[in-house]
Amino acid sequence: MANKKPKEKSLFEVARELEQQQQEQEKKAQELLQKQEEQKKIAYEEKLKQEKLELIRLKQGVITESEVIHEEREEQKKYSFSQKISNFIYHNKWWMGIGGFFVVIAGFLIWQVVTTVHPDMIILLVSDNDLFHAACSEGISELFSQYIDDINNDGKTVVDVYYMPASQENADNDGNTGDMTKLFAEFQLGEAVLVISDSDADAYIVPENTLVNLEEYFGDYQETQEMRFMLSGTDFADILEWDMPFDDDIYIGIRQVRKTMDSEEKMQEVYDISFPALEQFIQQFGHLK
Repeated sequence: MANKKPKEKSLFEVARELEQQQQEQEKKAQELLQKQEEQKKIAYEEKLKQEKLELIRLKQGVITESEVIHEEREEQKKYSFSQKISNFIYHNKWWMGIGGFFVVIAGFLIWQVVTTVHPDMIILLVSDNDLFHAACSEGISELFSQYIDDINNDGKTVVDVYYMPASQENADNDGNTGDMTKLFAEFQLGEAVLVISDSDADAYIVPENTLVNLEEYFGDYQETQEMRFMLSGTDFADILEWDMPFDDDIYIGIRQVRKTMDSEEKMQEVYDISFPALEQFIQQFGHLK
């Protein structure tokens, strides 16, 4: 009778045996580690016990020095200057990064303040005539810069013209409030008091409530009509090299001094600079009756 072959183990049985072997090895390693920890603990407790006994003997004067208790002094490492710098940067890199960021921002703001040109006077051009604004704003600025001094003492005389697109049609349109809001914001400040405008923008400005009655100061001039000094018929268009004649309703006026977001005193300062400029303008272009 032939010998029977030994029964082969299934993959499941082989895997189970391997798992059991691994578990036994882990158990032995854990027991060994636990035994080593216990031995360390016992040795440490024994060391503390001996140090305590030696300390008592030292305090009682039985012995003058101990080989068990000794002060371990860590040798102080010496660093070079470059190593000290590197070490400082390494431990403070986050704070230095944050500080550097704010230094850059502060530098940019300072540069912006230093390099920004601050106007000595501002004129509001309130009109819906984009072509007039594009062609004449620079000429208006140059003309009025002749009437004032370097107010802010920055070495140059600068007059800015702020264009405010405005017309009766836009004022009646409830959906178009951007221009009105922009003009309203300017009227809440005291930085600009001279106004060049026309009748189409009166719904925005309301000259009767916001502008000075020029009849009190310049009533001897033909062009003066209450709050307005009319520009049609003057040489103003020729000075600006404006090829087309001015409309009959275009005028220049000056705002009344009132309390604003800046303060009434601030607006008064701007008015005191702008009124003499307006007076020179009227004397140059006006015609006496």
